[in-house]
Amino acid sequence: MSYSNHIERYGNLRKHESLVTMENKILPNTFVLEAPEPFPGCYSYYSDVPTDNKPLYLYFVLQRLYTIEETTRATQNIKKYFKSNFSCAAGTIEIYNQTFDVLRIRHLESYDLIKDLQTCYMDEGVEFKTKGRKIEGQGLIRIKKFFMLEDLGDNMYCDLDEKDHGYFIIPKLLKWKEFEELTTRVKNNWNTSTFDAALGHFHRQFELEDMVRIYTPSMSKKLLLELRELYLTQMK
Repeated sequence: MSYSNHIERYGNLRKHESLVTMENKILPNTFVLEAPEPFPGCYSYYSDVPTDNKPLYLYFVLQRLYTIEETTRATQNIKKYFKSNFSCAAGTIEIYNQTFDVLRIRHLESYDLIKDLQTCYMDEGVEFKTKGRKIEGQGLIRIKKFFMLEDLGDNMYCDLDEKDHGYFIIPKLLKWKEFEELTTRVKNNWNTSTFDAALGHFHRQFELEDMVRIYTPSMSKKLLLELRELYLTQMK
């Protein structure tokens, strides 16, 4: 198998998610948010997983902003001894006119492992924010992460770690409100399959490439190409 078209990128994603404060299964006096339905309206393999056993998206709220080096080293160390698979990305959440620094946790095998993972991060020097106001509402998530991609050509990529995620480059930076309105227009002119969209960028050759992330259980190169063309048409 050839890996010549496999690439790594560092980048950023933004999207809205419905968030709730977790009350159980976490360390006392810590602040954890959960997105119980991260891709609203999209049927996926997640639907087959009992949510009382396996969390989808968790956000550990931090006491302060940590650098990418700090969070990457902590995660790298924990993965050497932690008893479950998981992925971690740093980010922020804007909700209720507040901004929280967070670690986004995915692919944790059980709610019962949350306390253990929190303890591991604390042992690596990460401090968590104490629980404050109870949250239940829409938040704007910004995630900073590394991407492992397959280059599909035509400025399109599929995610090698997340099988239902694809990306395409767009020609200019969009403000969040512009992107929301654009996505609404696209969905009103789309009748193939449900999808969720996020706005982001890749770092490439000392420049930024603006992009759209598409999630759909029906992901294919053909579908991604059709969505890209519809987005570009609606941007004009």
